[in-house]
Amino acid sequence: MPLIAMTKLLQNALQNGYAVGYFEAWNLESLLAVKDAAERTGSPVVIGFNGGFLGSRQRRVKENIHHYGSLGRSVAEQSGIPMALILNEAGDPSLLLEGLKAGFNVIMHDHVGCTLEQSIHINTDLVKAARSAGAEVEAELGELPAADIEQGAVRGGNMTDPAEAQRFVEETGVDALAIAVGNVHMLESRTSSLELPLIRELRRRVRVPLVLHGGTGLDREDLKRAIGAGICKVNVGTLLRRTFINSLKRYFQENEVERIDPCEVTSIGGERDMLAQARAEVSEQVAALMETFGSVSRAGAIR
Repeated sequence: MPLIAMTKLLQNALQNGYAVGYFEAWNLESLLAVKDAAERTGSPVVIGFNGGFLGSRQRRVKENIHHYGSLGRSVAEQSGIPMALILNEAGDPSLLLEGLKAGFNVIMHDHVGCTLEQSIHINTDLVKAARSAGAEVEAELGELPAADIEQGAVRGGNMTDPAEAQRFVEETGVDALAIAVGNVHMLESRTSSLELPLIRELRRRVRVPLVLHGGTGLDREDLKRAIGAGICKVNVGTLLRRTFINSLKRYFQENEVERIDPCEVTSIGGERDMLAQARAEVSEQVAALMETFGSVSRAGAIR
């Protein structure tokens, strides 16, 4: 199926009281795991990659964003599930503009370190470019605290201001707004508590769909209440990466890989393939989250 506008997915979710998941991929296996879960559950979904990670100066080899755009579009087009494709949280606007050329139909700027005025300026320009490419823009206002996994601490953050959010959306024309309402990036050791009255106020004042990042650290029942208050997209990434890592770790603990044909370990996709096993375990996590979000069996209503 050709890529679907993200707003079409989110408006259906908002009208029917569920949320669409964005399950962030980082390689082929993780992307296919999301596709597998969406097809198995009949869930509309947002697929994609993190532009901040792909564009990181720490990478040993500079990535070509066109490879990732082509991969995502191919997965969507070969599936019968309605999907949007996002280049998520890139701090470099030029990478986002290249992402439009690469075939992503949603882009999002990472505004950390920007003033409100700077973020308005950047997103206004991105919206103009996205419209010309037949694409959309998600933005974020407020700043999520970030969990420091090594230190076991949570640092920074400030809640989204409803008046600023209303002005920001009206002036930029963005298509969806990610908000900071108690959610935390990369939180694994515990769950955060969401400010439901703030979500309701933002839903009242902001005309575009509302998004929660930091889905890994959200209590499932709290998340369901947030969806009832108007959240219609939830981002999950850290949990999926941890699931993948733990699967590989367990594989090496349970198998003497030096005594197994390396093709069986990495390439054939059978019972002794560690990548196939990790893909399956990530897919199970995604399917469980789709159940929590209420997106199961919703795909057939979107065309």
